[in-house]
Amino acid sequence: MERPIVRRKIPRILFWLLIIYTALSTTAVLAIQFGLIQMPSRNLETAEQAPRESDRVMISELAFAEQFVREYLFWTQGNEDSRAARLKPFWKPNMDVQGGLDFKQVEWNSYARNVDAWSVKEREDQSGVIEVTVYAETILSHVKNSNEQKRVDRYLVVPIKKAGDSYLVAGFPRFIAPPVAKMPAEQEEDRKDVQGEAVDSQTRLEVEQFMKSFWKVYTTGAPEEIAYFKKNSKSVSGLTGMMSFLEMDQLNVRQNQGVYVAECNVLLEDLASGAKFTNHYLFKLVKEGGRWYVSSMEQGEI
Repeated sequence: MERPIVRRKIPRILFWLLIIYTALSTTAVLAIQFGLIQMPSRNLETAEQAPRESDRVMISELAFAEQFVREYLFWTQGNEDSRAARLKPFWKPNMDVQGGLDFKQVEWNSYARNVDAWSVKEREDQSGVIEVTVYAETILSHVKNSNEQKRVDRYLVVPIKKAGDSYLVAGFPRFIAPPVAKMPAEQEEDRKDVQGEAVDSQTRLEVEQFMKSFWKVYTTGAPEEIAYFKKNSKSVSGLTGMMSFLEMDQLNVRQNQGVYVAECNVLLEDLASGAKFTNHYLFKLVKEGGRWYVSSMEQGEI
C-alpha cells in the first residue's frame, strides 16, 4: 500500500516545485526590471578585447624607430649641428651623433617624405636589442641646385633597446635591399659552417677572381645574369641601381667534401648619396665542370 501512495505524491510534489520556481523567477525579473535589485555593470572590454602589454610595447617600438629614421635621413649640408642636436636624444651615450655620416662628400641633401615600419624582431643573443626594419621614401635635392631632385626608397634596420619609458638606438642603422615577394620555394638549408682545411693558393686565386666577378654582376646585372652564377640558376634581384661594388678583402676560403666556404668583407657605395658601407659575407661555393657556382650567400657580422 505504501508504494502506490508514494507514486501518487511524487507528481504533486513536482507540480508544486514548478509553481514555486515559476513564481520566484517572475518576481526576480520584475524586481530587476523596476530597479528593486541592482545588477553589476558589465565590463564591455573583455580579456580578448583588452590591449595586450606586448601589443603596446610593439607599437612604441615601431613609433620610436620611425621617428628616428625621419631624423636620421634628414640632413642639409652646412646644418650638421642642427642634425646632431635632433639625433642626440636617440643615441646611446658616447655614440657618434651623426650616425657615421660624413658630410664632406655628400652631394645631395635629404629628407624623408614617408616612413613606415616594416617588421620587428628581437636578437637571439638575449641582449635585449630589438631590430626594427623601416621603409623610408626619401627626397634628395642637389646641394648646388635645390631644384634638381630625385626620389630614393630605402629600407633600414634600426637596432633599439628599452631605456626607461622609451628607447635608445643601440647601433648605427644599416641599409638593406627591399623585400621581394616570391612564391613558396624549397625550404632553405639550415646554415652549417663547414669545418675544413684551407685551400691551396691556386684554388684561393680562382675563388677570389670568381667572387669579384660575381659582385660586379650582382651590383650591375639583371636577375638573369646573376642567375648564371647561382647553382640553382634561379633569377634573383641583386643590388643593381642601389649599390656599386668597390672592393673585396679579408677573403678566407676553406674546403670540406667538395663544399667551399668563402668569407670576405665587401665595400659597397650607395649610388644615391655616395656613402660607403662595409659588410661581411659568407658564401658556400661548388665547382662543377671547371666552373664555380654560388650555392648560398649570407650576410654576417664583421
